[in-house]
Amino acid sequence: MTEEVIRELRRNHRNSDMRIKAFCVKHIPAEIFHYTLSQMRAINTLYSVMQETGKGVKLKTLAEKLSITAAAASEMVETLVRKNAITRKSDPEDRRAIRLYVCDELVERFEKCEVQLDVLMRKFLNTLTGDEVDTFISVSRKFAAFTADPDNFPEVEE
Repeated sequence: MTEEVIRELRRNHRNSDMRIKAFCVKHIPAEIFHYTLSQMRAINTLYSVMQETGKGVKLKTLAEKLSITAAAASEMVETLVRKNAITRKSDPEDRRAIRLYVCDELVERFEKCEVQLDVLMRKFLNTLTGDEVDTFISVSRKFAAFTADPDNFPEVEE
């Protein structure tokens, strides 16, 4: 595989990702821009984990997903609770534990965006043959699994 092909693949992926994010921004209320990028990342991460697990997230889990300390996550969560972006609720499985949830209004916005992204993906898949769809799904799964393993990433030179 040549460097040119590798760079083209990365550029295509990056450009598609940027276009999708720009599309999603249109579905986000203007007041969300009062959040910092770190806070937006925390909200998005919390929403994603909630979708995967079907329940709220413990602070420790959120900190791990964000690759920050529990103290930093706690401070960020406190700010986001004050801004009504995140709510805290008792864990039904452990009354001493607290779980974090994205507020209902933001969940509704995320869900509307997800529906629109489903339409976009369906439109794209309809441009492919059956074999191309199968290949796309297979390659997409493999890429997701590959990037989920931190050992596959090269060391960052300082």
